[in-house]
Amino acid sequence: MSAEQLQELEEIAAKLLALARELPPGEERHKAFQQIGSFQARINTLKGIDPRGLKARGK
Repeated sequence: MSAEQLQELEEIAAKLLALARELPPGEERHKAFQQIGSFQARINTLKGIDPRGLKARGK
């Protein structure tokens, strides 16, 4: 995946996060934040960033 495509995914995640912040407090908002967090983690994996601050294997 190219750097440009990863940047585009990060921008989408940021837009989703902004929209989720507008939701009223509750289960739906909580689930949205969880899904966005999972999406951001997958983007970081594609970028070779380990969530523990280490480089991903093979990178």
